[in-house]
Amino acid sequence: MRHTLRRLAAQGAKAAAVPRRANVNPHAHAEHEMPGYHVPTSFGTRALLTAGSALGLLLTPSRGDLLTVLTQTSSMPVIARLLEQMRSTHEGRRLLITRPSLNSATVDLDELKSLPDGTFGREWVSWLAANHVGPDGRCDAHYMPNLETRYVIQRYRETHDFYHVLLGMPTSTLGETVVKYFELAHMHLPVAGLSAVGGSLRILNDDLRRGSPVETNQLSELAQWAWRLGRNVRVPLIALEWERRMSQPLDELREELGISEPAPVVLDTAHPRVGTPWS
Repeated sequence: MRHTLRRLAAQGAKAAAVPRRANVNPHAHAEHEMPGYHVPTSFGTRALLTAGSALGLLLTPSRGDLLTVLTQTSSMPVIARLLEQMRSTHEGRRLLITRPSLNSATVDLDELKSLPDGTFGREWVSWLAANHVGPDGRCDAHYMPNLETRYVIQRYRETHDFYHVLLGMPTSTLGETVVKYFELAHMHLPVAGLSAVGGSLRILNDDLRRGSPVETNQLSELAQWAWRLGRNVRVPLIALEWERRMSQPLDELREELGISEPAPVVLDTAHPRVGTPWS
């Protein structure tokens, strides 16, 4: 256990000091299959890693390496449910067989830019540009026990930004927190719950320092809306082949998924990604 924690601390320190290259391997599952890729952990080690990474994110929200650890180590209680959701649909079963990656090596972003305004793919690349983010570097799954669970975690992280597009949320603390309430209601992932609580506390603290409850009031309305949408989604989003939806009108996709209810508060979807927590 101590060895694992020391290695995590060393990796975190290295990540903070050296810019990390994004993983743009079009076949991330090949890395998942490599000997020695998996890091075995006991229940106690996972609990300690979960607590440590959650606390670290509260103190340093920009630590993406800690979020990667927290996502994996806290997901064991629900990973079987997500895997079953993928197996329950034709699209999900195809994903588990082919295990495609979503990154700049597999998606032609220039082609998506040429799609008509209002299509899902065009809105996604516009959102990426407005928020200064990219689609790479989200396939790490060292703590997951087998290839299928590694892919479920990879798919969840690679498609997270699609939920921002569906909900019209930026990468600000408020926008990320709203998306986490949506994920929690729909997927029941512990990392989403921890992130929603952490983000809510940061928003409350920021409002107290400003002496104005503006974002706290906005969060109160948006969180209820996001929770309602997450509960009412008609299909398991983890099993959706987003690659086949890029040319579909965004409003039509929202209607198909049952999440067409407009947000009670409209946020500016363009936000610089500086110190964004829990993404």
